[in-house]
Amino acid sequence: MEINVIFLDIDGVLNPDNTKNPHVFAPACVQQLHRILDARPEARVVFSTTWRTGFPFFVLGWLWHQHDLPLPRVIGRTPNIQVDRRGEEIRQWLADAPARSKDHKVRRFAVVDDEVEPILRAIERKNVFACDPAHGLTEKVADQVIHHLQA
Repeated sequence: MEINVIFLDIDGVLNPDNTKNPHVFAPACVQQLHRILDARPEARVVFSTTWRTGFPFFVLGWLWHQHDLPLPRVIGRTPNIQVDRRGEEIRQWLADAPARSKDHKVRRFAVVDDEVEPILRAIERKNVFACDPAHGLTEKVADQVIHHLQA
């Protein structure tokens, strides 16, 4: 089965700067993530956020569940190489993917983040979608991700 993978940041994407609680996802941003997942049922999520190292994985799962996001769509998290090397972490996850699951082949991927400069050192721009950290994941960015994963 071919899958699309969304490498997802949280701060500045699901948790924009204007969110009153720093550990809660903004409903408008979650709604846009739901749109992406609904439009692309083959898409799976890999956490590339720094939250993957600061919180136990079950806490991220709990937050995911609290916002009625489909937990079976989450298939992992990127390795922790070093701060500001997120692009390399994503490349490493993609390189290791065939050994992780023989049933899934990555067709396309999208990186959704608010700090894209370090990512662009290792990942082609066409796969990277920048969110304004003040607003997080917007309809415009969600539409771009959906279109990219359809191509």
